[in-house]
Amino acid sequence: MATGTLPSVVSRYKVAIITLFLSVYMDVFDCQQFVIPFKSPSDCSGDEFFDISSLSCVSCGSNQLRSTTGLSCICKTGYQTLITDKTSITCQQCPTDKPAVITDGFGCVRCPGSLSDEGKCQCPPGNILVERDTNGNLLDEAMCEICNGNTPGLTVPNYSGDKCERCQDSFINSSCVCNPPNVLAGGLCFPSGSLSTNVNPSVNYAQLKFSVQSAWLSKTCTPRSAACLVFSNLTISGCFKLNSRHLLLVINTILAHREFNLPWLYYGDEPGLAGRVLQTDPVPIKFSFRGRNKNTDIRLLAAVYNVRGEFLRWEQVGAGNLQLCPGTTSKQSAAFSFGTAYQESCDLSVADLLDAHPEPLFYDVLDLGGGENRKLLPLPTLVYNQQYNGRLINQESMKNWYLSRRMFVVDTLSGREKSTSSLPKVIRVASSVKISFQLVPRTQDGQVFPPLMTVTYRDVQITNINAQTVTSTFAVEYEMDQNEARIKTDTAIGVMAGVALIYSLLKTVSWKRRIASPLIDAETLLKFLIFYAGDLANVFFAVTVGTGLYWLIFYKAQQFVSVLLPLPAQEEQFVTYVGCAFALKAVQFLHKLFMQVSIDVFFIDWERPRCKANRTVQAAGEPKRNPSPVSIWRTYFVANEWNEIQTIRKISPTFQIMAVLFFLEVLGFSNLALRDPWPILQRSSQEYTPSYSIMLRYGLSSTLWLCIGFLQVIFFTVFHEHFIEDKIRQFVDLCSISNISVLLLSHRCFGYYIHGRSVHGHADTNMEEMNNNLNRESESLCGQRGLLPNSDTQTFQVSLTNRLRLQYDRIREQIGRRNGPSRLMDTSSANQFEQRARGYQTMNHFLGSVIDHAHPDMDYIVRDKLMFERVIGMEFLEPSEKSIFYNDEAHTFSDRDHFVLCRAASAMPVTSQLLRGLPRAKLLASGLLPCQQHQSQLGPITNRQPSRWPFHVSQSHQHSRSYQTTSELRSYILTPPQVNSILKANEYSFKVPEFDGKNVSSVMGFESNQLPANAPIEDRRSAATCLQTRGMLLGVFDGHAGCACAQALSERLFYYIAVSLLPHDTLCELEAAVEAGRALSPILQWHKHPNDYFSKEAQTLYFNSLRTYWQELIDLTSPGDVPDTHEALLNAFKRLDNDISLEAQVGDPNAFLNYWVLRVAFSGATACVAHIDGSDLYIANSGDARAVLGVQEEDGSFTAHTLSNDHSAQNEEEVARIRAEHPPSEKKTVIRQDRLLGLLMPLRAFGDVKFKWSIELQKCVLESGPDQLHENEHCKFIPPNYHTPPYLTAEPEITHHKLRPQDRFMVIGSDGLWETLHRQEVVRIVGEYITGVSQRQPLKVGGYKVSLGQMQELLDERKARESSAFEDQNSATHLIRHSVGNNEFGTVDHERLSKMLSLPEELARMYRDDITIIISQFNPHVIGAQRQDGQS
Repeated sequence: MATGTLPSVVSRYKVAIITLFLSVYMDVFDCQQFVIPFKSPSDCSGDEFFDISSLSCVSCGSNQLRSTTGLSCICKTGYQTLITDKTSITCQQCPTDKPAVITDGFGCVRCPGSLSDEGKCQCPPGNILVERDTNGNLLDEAMCEICNGNTPGLTVPNYSGDKCERCQDSFINSSCVCNPPNVLAGGLCFPSGSLSTNVNPSVNYAQLKFSVQSAWLSKTCTPRSAACLVFSNLTISGCFKLNSRHLLLVINTILAHREFNLPWLYYGDEPGLAGRVLQTDPVPIKFSFRGRNKNTDIRLLAAVYNVRGEFLRWEQVGAGNLQLCPGTTSKQSAAFSFGTAYQESCDLSVADLLDAHPEPLFYDVLDLGGGENRKLLPLPTLVYNQQYNGRLINQESMKNWYLSRRMFVVDTLSGREKSTSSLPKVIRVASSVKISFQLVPRTQDGQVFPPLMTVTYRDVQITNINAQTVTSTFAVEYEMDQNEARIKTDTAIGVMAGVALIYSLLKTVSWKRRIASPLIDAETLLKFLIFYAGDLANVFFAVTVGTGLYWLIFYKAQQFVSVLLPLPAQEEQFVTYVGCAFALKAVQFLHKLFMQVSIDVFFIDWERPRCKANRTVQAAGEPKRNPSPVSIWRTYFVANEWNEIQTIRKISPTFQIMAVLFFLEVLGFSNLALRDPWPILQRSSQEYTPSYSIMLRYGLSSTLWLCIGFLQVIFFTVFHEHFIEDKIRQFVDLCSISNISVLLLSHRCFGYYIHGRSVHGHADTNMEEMNNNLNRESESLCGQRGLLPNSDTQTFQVSLTNRLRLQYDRIREQIGRRNGPSRLMDTSSANQFEQRARGYQTMNHFLGSVIDHAHPDMDYIVRDKLMFERVIGMEFLEPSEKSIFYNDEAHTFSDRDHFVLCRAASAMPVTSQLLRGLPRAKLLASGLLPCQQHQSQLGPITNRQPSRWPFHVSQSHQHSRSYQTTSELRSYILTPPQVNSILKANEYSFKVPEFDGKNVSSVMGFESNQLPANAPIEDRRSAATCLQTRGMLLGVFDGHAGCACAQALSERLFYYIAVSLLPHDTLCELEAAVEAGRALSPILQWHKHPNDYFSKEAQTLYFNSLRTYWQELIDLTSPGDVPDTHEALLNAFKRLDNDISLEAQVGDPNAFLNYWVLRVAFSGATACVAHIDGSDLYIANSGDARAVLGVQEEDGSFTAHTLSNDHSAQNEEEVARIRAEHPPSEKKTVIRQDRLLGLLMPLRAFGDVKFKWSIELQKCVLESGPDQLHENEHCKFIPPNYHTPPYLTAEPEITHHKLRPQDRFMVIGSDGLWETLHRQEVVRIVGEYITGVSQRQPLKVGGYKVSLGQMQELLDERKARESSAFEDQNSATHLIRHSVGNNEFGTVDHERLSKMLSLPEELARMYRDDITIIISQFNPHVIGAQRQDGQS
């Protein structure tokens, strides 16, 4: 049993004792008032006694007087007791012939001897006084008799000494004396060995897990009247474990002797009364912190009893009784100032405790009300480690508490074993005494419920009294019901969290708009969660700061007590909220940091060379002039200033911290957070200092931080920026003076633009000219600095189109790449520095041309933002066709420049010692190549079309032509042999052999070539002769999202076509050969370039799929059926696309093949295939590759006859077909921005299962696919508005054309060819090459100002180039030369061609696509003969 338990007896007797007390005196308990008047024994008059059970004065009756102790009434001398009703008596005077009062007081007799002072008879020592006969009748005269203690009498005087009674059964029959070796214990004689000495009597110390035989208990618990009071104390102390017989003896004693009231020990006879006692009726005391009715004094009194249960005195509670820790009077008195949270702990010496507390004192603590009519309120006491039926009931919920009234502080007496004068083996100390006040809910006048005193006892085994110490704590705490406050807090968090949820959704929508992504994917959900984390952190911060400020104001400023601070345990939820706020803010900070380091900043340098020399023939004597170089230092200077303004803060962190600390520590504001009601800034060191409240401390510090920060913002905005220095506006002015604009992209398609283009046209000048320019500007003699005419607005928020951003990314990609390609470039020009320098130059020119509206497909508009757009931070308009520049006069970019670290800016090596301090990772600056001209000498293709996928966007042509090649760029010009080496690397020629007689082919041969732009090239080509039909197959396959699908088509499609053209018998022969294991007869004769390859690993898979196809054809055809070429082409296309899809769904046990088939399926390719058999020409086209027939007219010129239609958004019939295949609700979404679902440009293609499979199938295949597939960006997303797949088909559009003698050749080319040259121009170039006749066209110079000398030079150049044009031995190579090197005059410009071919692979794709060409030449004689044979 733990310390501080109920009566420490055998458990089955515990309840009996308490029930005994309460049942005997139930009427007393029922009538007991919790509030009683305050009285002390000295306050009782001579005819009153002090009732210790009610702690009040009770009047004695007539003929009665107060006893010597003052604690009861007795009859006067010579008066007998007539009536007794428990504690009340009636007295009557004895007659004169019987003057003595008998012992029990209920009669009068004559005495055989003298009378005592009390008026009773006296007998000699050893005699008993006999006042009644054997029948109990009162004698007239008393007698003195001696009891016979030997046999046969065996009697002894009873306890009262008024009669002889038989010895107890425990004594020896021959005598009433307990002779050794018998044991006398508790008034009983026990045989030796029948009573365990360590059990009866014993004190159980459960914390130490042993019992101690108490010498004091053995001596004290004897059957006499005072035992019930002693036992009351023992019950409260909970220290003793008594023998059952001893227990019965005590009970009998209590029943036999009730000469006084029992003390009120417990609240009820069973646990569960705590709620009624503590939370029903408030005490009749009102507390106020200030004003006329100020009342903060807590006056507690203690009724002190000794260990024998005798009332000793009244004591003021405080130092010397409950407060064991030493301290000054002022500090200890603070414990009894209402509202001041008090707690003092100390280590007490065991030796000092033994000296100061030789025996325990018991206390009934009562609350003393003020006023004249002072009242006493017993303080319910909760013994924390009290047990009831084996349970620690007072450590459970309140409904199980068992409250008591009496307590002790130190017990050094019960643990003494041998004698009461020996050192104790164990002492029991109240290690913690805590008084708790609970405020009445919704009180406005400071009412509280009855205080609760909680006592925790500790058992200390004595080992070394001089070295041992005991920790003691005394505390006073105040609390109120926090449920209402908690509900309001949770409600506020719930409502604000809902608003934050909506705001986070808006920010997510805004973010999706700003990155131009309509897909809701995992990244979107993650971004929403991050946004919500930040907004929820703001909610928690607002609620916690508001809560702390609320308690600070209402607690410190109240007059009558209506609120009390939450206890530290009640602040746990608040601390949790603060922790959530900081944790969520940390997430937001990390996200913010990640976003900041991902921001792109580009400095656009508008400066151009001040003078330019032409490339034309110079006049006589005119010196050749070189362009003045453009200085790079302006860019570096602006970049440095940009880094400087990144350190600008409207709030100084150092000042903020120091100011807050100054207010808190120097001025003493931190004292406002102490757990007391006094708003005092300065405290004396002699006064008690309570602990800090977490809520008050947090609310106070946060409020100071916010106020000081707000004042700083006001000062910076209102005063500093207007009267001292506005660095943001100065930076904008610096950009204008430096002729440099700044583009900052915080999101993929959103950012900020500072228009710094100089109104003077140049900034790289001397001081005098700059001063003149500034004077002209101040006098309004030049234009304004704004982006728009007659406007001063230079700062904008920009919302870019997806097309513009893609072009930006393409240029930036080669700037950020560490290792640029060096294929066919000389050593001096292939280094990393030069490649990045060209990338910077290209980016500078591109962004400058966009600002100048030079790109119609990437144009922009300028408008103002709506107020609501500014508030919610979202743009309502989507920049679908044109970018949008929003006027931003508030310079909101300054909110983004803090911590800006650009990710693409470490490209240029800066070795200058002066520039080493510039953070290289912070700027993406143009023109970092010293003395490098900023005007690009390389113009993109003028009619470049957008690519299939939205990753390559065209760039418009330049508006000016430069005829001067600077020395810096000469290193990029390839020599003619180098150009030829690149152009001829992939050329291939095949001439059909001629035979005498039959089977002469209508095709004389073909020539093909490829020029890559992607790395690796995504185009493929194939050519083969069908050995069974003698037809020729030619095909061009243009891949996208990788080359896998195009590679598969180049290997497989011709086999499917050839099998489709085979008759039934031949198919059966093939199947029989496979079944028999014989070698198969070849069905195709391939014409492959050495660089063209077959995937050996997949041949078995491909063959099995092909075999399955011809097996189905065997089942579907009959002997004698003649295959139809149209149907054969159609079935072959559709079947191969179906097999590609099926193979990806099924997978393959081989890891490589499994990955390969998935790559093929998720990539895509268009196909344009020609089948030529005699005069029958079939074109099967699926996608945007194109076949054009070159027809020679009678005058020798060539015209173009289109054999295929592009399946793109420019084909209205194709668009109508797709829209008809899907519900009307998808009419606007199925084709967006001239792309299928806004993504894919060709509207027919092989592969591309992301546009064909259901979403469920795609997810299933991807989840089970290899990890490498997840790294492919084309497999990661589901197309937007994807509702009714399939959206894409590989079904070809088939054209049949009967060849004529005038049909001289056919050109099949990928879209890279047709994007650079018109089909008529293609036919003209090839026709002139084949015939050797050049059809000269008039020289067109457009709007250029060309002098006569320049015109002569142009004509000479064209003549020289035409004479050398026939150095190409391959017509496809010749056509590629023109497609890449043609200038605006229609001739091949070697300089342009050299530059285009020397572009790095990552940059070349921005100017052109992969080009693949197959040119077949027809034999007009054979075709003419075949037509005649057909007509005949």
